Amino acid sequence: MNTNYVDKRIQRSKTAIRECFLSILERKQFEEISISEICRLANYNRGTFYSHYDSKENLLEEVIQDTLHDMVDEIRKPYRNNKNVVIKEIPIENITLFHYFQENASLYKILLSEHIHVDFRHQLAKAIEDLLIEEYDYEIHSESEEKIDIDWFYIYRAHGIAGFIIRWIEEDFPHSPSYMAKQIVELMVSSTEIFHQKNR
Repeated sequence: MNTNYVDKRIQRSKTAIRECFLSILERKQFEEISISEICRLANYNRGTFYSHYDSKENLLEEVIQDTLHDMVDEIRKPYRNNKNVVIKEIPIENITLFHYFQENASLYKILLSEHIHVDFRHQLAKAIEDLLIEEYDYEIHSESEEKIDIDWFYIYRAHGIAGFIIRWIEEDFPHSPSYMAKQIVELMVSSTEIFHQKNR
């Protein structure tokens, strides 16, 4: 048998199973979903499901890991071919991350929902943190005599970016992707040395 045909058939069944699983997950809690229900909707038997996944937990984990991989790849796009990156000089139209989130809104809303008892928020932030640690070497300018601990800097920045993204998704994209891209650039280069208490 032609191996290309077999590969396409395998990919087609995996895609169908994943899409049907996610469509059910939009309206039901993960614990309430059965493998039989997924197979029935996808029009495949349980044997086909188990040829791809050990369990529905394994299916969910693959969805999450593939999603995080795609997100990280999207973050890399504006500077993929640059050794040194000046944040303010990145063309806004090259920051496609927020378009990506809009295009995959239903997927991210499912993964951020209470339908799965997995801390996707933390996993999203951790994926960004790992990217920063593995691939970025920031130039940090501080007038303080105390040297910034770079590990905490990465954690602080990664979780800030993650919170920024998650709030935008959860509020159903109140601003355009280009607006959000401009905001993230400004936030990445801004510092605040003084704050004033309100009503004092």
